[in-house]
Amino acid sequence: MNQYLTEFDTVMEQIGFGRVHLFATLTLGLLQMMAIMETMGIGIVGPAAVCDLHMSLMQLSSIMAAGFMGIICSSYFWGYITDKMGRRWILLRTISLSNLCSVISMFMVSFSGFYVMRFVTGIFVAGPSFVAVTYLSEFCNKQIMARVVTHLYMFTGFAMLYSPALGTFFMGTSYMEFEVELVGDLTLRPWRLLGCMFMLPGVIAFFLLLRMPESPKFLFMIGETEKGMAVMDWVCRKNTGRPLNPEQVANMLKFQEKAQVKRQRNSNNILSTMLNDAMPLFRKPFVGYFVSGCAVMFVMGLLANGLGIWYTSMRNRANMRIGSTENMTLCSMLFENNPSLMQETEEDLLVVCNDDLHSFYDSLILGATYIILYNICWMLLFYVPRKTLLVTSFIIASTCGFALIFVANHWVQLMCLIFLISFPGLIISLMGGALLEFVPTYIRAKALCISLMWCRWGAVMGTTIVGSNIEQHCEITLLAMAIMPLCSASLEAFLPF
Repeated sequence: MNQYLTEFDTVMEQIGFGRVHLFATLTLGLLQMMAIMETMGIGIVGPAAVCDLHMSLMQLSSIMAAGFMGIICSSYFWGYITDKMGRRWILLRTISLSNLCSVISMFMVSFSGFYVMRFVTGIFVAGPSFVAVTYLSEFCNKQIMARVVTHLYMFTGFAMLYSPALGTFFMGTSYMEFEVELVGDLTLRPWRLLGCMFMLPGVIAFFLLLRMPESPKFLFMIGETEKGMAVMDWVCRKNTGRPLNPEQVANMLKFQEKAQVKRQRNSNNILSTMLNDAMPLFRKPFVGYFVSGCAVMFVMGLLANGLGIWYTSMRNRANMRIGSTENMTLCSMLFENNPSLMQETEEDLLVVCNDDLHSFYDSLILGATYIILYNICWMLLFYVPRKTLLVTSFIIASTCGFALIFVANHWVQLMCLIFLISFPGLIISLMGGALLEFVPTYIRAKALCISLMWCRWGAVMGTTIVGSNIEQHCEITLLAMAIMPLCSASLEAFLPF
């Protein structure tokens, strides 16, 4: 399909997977961790901040969705700039600004200030959230791209382990219980430090990224032949200990000629240029596959992120019950009106303010499950078609959603909820890898950012739906979420595999 990539794939295959790919996967995996922790990590920080910021349950839902809203509002802009200025150029700037805004947000003293700063943080987190995948893919040939991208997304699992582990340390140990009055209404409490620690992977990644060059594909695309050749020679020397041979140089020159043709002339109207640059995605041969992919990403974002961001709170509330929970479904355990069996009353604000940390152990299981699933997927990609993995994941997620309505066993409930969240997360990585192979370099960042923008819209919808409806309509909400993967599976014939 993308015939002009053939020469690059040939050279990269000859160079082989090596030190550069490992270093890039580690660096960009840390950025993936940062993006996940700045969006999903608020599921731990948010409930702990309720008492200090005097938030209601609906305001907490807004805070949880704020980062996703920031990503949605800025994603296409960053995708456009990335395809103009470069992958590394955008990453260095957005990492710095997102870390700065994240720290500032942790020292807000009101709901409105906290919401605004989490929204602004999301604006800059949008860069690493999709550019990291694009950047890594442009150091890989088609033969290994899907597996390398799967390993990059595996850092989602590390983020899911890192967040609750830090949460347990900062809010679950007696020697971290402190309250220091700083200035005015600002009080330093453990949750503020916890939120600051979430940016640590991004800080490390920033310094590692300084040792990485710009994407070779991007350099060839903009006509920087000398710089692109220097990067390819650097990759070859690092991986093999030898420079590019004359045949490889000739192949890269052929690739540069074909790739550079795709550049479009800039318009004086930036909005018109941004719109026109995306138009190829909505024409043949891309339109059917791309629109179907965005629809699937929306549903998977709703489950993996929208439901997933409430996972810690749901497990926390379920574990707060005292006494026997035998023969109780998840909905009964969460919302059955039986205050005598609860450690706190059923008043919303009091339940949310409670800092009981039973659920953090369940969150560690979720993180470990993510890592295991990504490794299993990586191995299966050697032998099983990607479409088969996709459809199987849809079916498993849907089955677990239906089972979650009826099962009463604690461990079965826990694993069904985990699979309903983690398999959609796995599908997001499979879809991301497919899109990277499906579209050419000159619109690759825009394609990925638009598809992930729909994924974030799903996250916002899921966060809002769960926060506003699950207490009154728990079984119906779970039923709707169980049906969604089946609806996505019906689109498999239109997906880019």
